[in-house]
Amino acid sequence: MPTAAALQALIMDFPRLNSLKFDLGSANATLPSLPSTLLDALIPGYGIFSQVIFRLLGFDIGLLVSGCLMVIGLAQGGQYLYHRVYAIFAGYFMSSVQIEDEDQLFRQVVEWIAEQNMTRVSRDLMAVTKWVSAYEDSDEEQNAKDEDVLDESGIFNYEKWASNIPPRYEPNFGSDKFWYAGRMFTFSRSKKEKPRSIWNNSDTQFLVIQCVGRSTEPIKELLNHIKRWTLTKEHKMTSVYRPAPKEERRDCAWDRQSCRPSRPMSTVSLDQEQKAKIVMDINEYLHPASARWYAARGIPYRRGYLFHGPPGTGKTSLSFALAGIFGLDIYCISLMEVGLTESDLNKLFTTLPRRCVVLLEDIDSAGLRRTDDSPTIDTSDASSDGTPSEDGVKVEPLPKLPGAALHGTGIKSLISLSGLLNTIDGAASHEGRVLIMTTNHPEKLDPALIRPGRVDLQVQFTLATRAQTRDIFKRMYSSTSSSPSTASPPPSKPARPSTPTAQPALSSTREDEEFLELLTREPELDVVELAQLGEMAEEFASKIPEGRFSPAEIQGFLLTRKKEPRRALAEVEGWRDGELRRRREKGRV
Repeated sequence: MPTAAALQALIMDFPRLNSLKFDLGSANATLPSLPSTLLDALIPGYGIFSQVIFRLLGFDIGLLVSGCLMVIGLAQGGQYLYHRVYAIFAGYFMSSVQIEDEDQLFRQVVEWIAEQNMTRVSRDLMAVTKWVSAYEDSDEEQNAKDEDVLDESGIFNYEKWASNIPPRYEPNFGSDKFWYAGRMFTFSRSKKEKPRSIWNNSDTQFLVIQCVGRSTEPIKELLNHIKRWTLTKEHKMTSVYRPAPKEERRDCAWDRQSCRPSRPMSTVSLDQEQKAKIVMDINEYLHPASARWYAARGIPYRRGYLFHGPPGTGKTSLSFALAGIFGLDIYCISLMEVGLTESDLNKLFTTLPRRCVVLLEDIDSAGLRRTDDSPTIDTSDASSDGTPSEDGVKVEPLPKLPGAALHGTGIKSLISLSGLLNTIDGAASHEGRVLIMTTNHPEKLDPALIRPGRVDLQVQFTLATRAQTRDIFKRMYSSTSSSPSTASPPPSKPARPSTPTAQPALSSTREDEEFLELLTREPELDVVELAQLGEMAEEFASKIPEGRFSPAEIQGFLLTRKKEPRRALAEVEGWRDGELRRRREKGRV
């Protein structure tokens, strides 16, 4: 309810409001007619409001509105003029280089920019918790501390560990400036839409680097510096590529699947002389002078290798180790990929970089067919006589490979043997790459595939010898390599909970306590001196028969005892006898 004083003040103001004498038929005489008319049309009741303000305060609000509109118009005009002048200046007096995200250089430039001062002082950044893809570890993850990663029960907690990893800050979409070698560069990050598919629903990103001047040499020098900076990082990485989904091969034939640390050659179980022979051969082939030597003599500049041997002997491991030694990316192709035709394979090879490693795994089970065979579906019984072999060549019946279950439908490859041969060393085939084919059954390969010129060097992998077994044992327990035993000890044993009243809960609690006691038990670290480790390795190797176990099987046995070399030595005989007995029962020794 209004008070008496408020009512009295309102009555006293009526004479003042009456003395204003509103002129509703005309605009404010002190305002220009055009702005007043526009404001009246845009803002209902503007004329009455402006007259009230002018009569009460003596202030012409139309001047303020007109001034604001003039400032806004000048700002917009100035911004438009600036962009036009900058576009003309950039078109005639600036140079630029564009990089798309499908190129490896995109990742290198963004990573380098993230380490510069521009990212530290910028007020517009993009925070990411994972670098590049989910298939590789970021620098932050590799440098993260291992302390405080266990929960109360002594179990590794990923969320707790991941909380110690700070996000990486990258330049956001837009433009920014930075300095390099005394020259100012403009960096812009943009994105554009591309056709959506079930395999990829993200937009394409691209970078544009500009500098003042009509020459792109300063930008080229910057990009060369970034590439050298990437190579000088602490850890070397090997990128693994596989064919992109069929729907996306129109834009990019290859898709990077992972980026893993380069594998040391010492971790490959193979004779030292054989490893040295392969490395020296590839090193001579990749030297820039070799390309000129091949061209001067009219020899195709290609090199092929065949790694053959039982499964688990290190064929694929050696391929990755070779790629890491020479700093090459590795491109893996499966000829049994569904829908992979000869034209697709041709495009994959033509889009390879000039220097790379091409890996064709298990070439014997690829289902290659002769040109006179049709890619039909074989519905006959797999055990019938006269069945073509898995490589499509008519040979004697052979036992089915262990991987034959994957192709139980009998679907043959859409790639013929002649199509593969033309892709490898045809008239328009790719030169400069290192081709590695692996197989478990070299006797099943067509002679035309492995003749000299297509396969220049064959490397045989055998089951573990005594020397290889000794090296595996020493490498597993060597103190020079990083070991999980250096991690922080687990927390102390949790306190026992109070005894509940219900009997089922009591039983459950006791079982939980027993389980926690096993988890929180202090690990028994079995530290062995280097001299004693050599003796134990010799004794361990003497208990493993040569040519009976693959290096992968021996390593798998040691991994379950990776902190206990004495336990591994004591239990190896039981494991050996059990494996041999199991093989005899299955008819495989």
